[in-house]
Amino acid sequence: MTAEEREQMNALCARIQEEKDYAKFVALLRELSDLLERKELRFGSGASIREWQRNRPWRTVPGIVKKVLKPVHPAESEKVEISIGAADELFREIRIENLLNVDGQAVKLKDGTHVDITFEAERKDTVEERSKDLTVSSTRRVPET
Repeated sequence: MTAEEREQMNALCARIQEEKDYAKFVALLRELSDLLERKELRFGSGASIREWQRNRPWRTVPGIVKKVLKPVHPAESEKVEISIGAADELFREIRIENLLNVDGQAVKLKDGTHVDITFEAERKDTVEERSKDLTVSSTRRVPET
């Protein structure tokens, strides 16, 4: 981190601690997040800034926007059909409303766009998977002679 970035981070942290207006608070958090992301990109690990912030079980899979579906009725939202290659064949496509950006404004994905789909669950709704490679030899009986 450069000296300028370090100074900027310290100033942002101080302002975040004192900020009373929620909209300004969120704007400061975004600015801090951008600064951290620039630092993270210099590591070249390929890990997303979101990965170290997760505290729930999750999995991210790649997908591709196959179609942009125009609404049948003007009051309905535009949808996108996304193909998830890692899914079973019968469950490979999902259709969702087009996206919102970080400011809550509607944005449109284009055909062929590569996307990451992240599934998350509450910890309380999951169970730990026991290793399938348990030591079988400790439970085997030795034949008597």
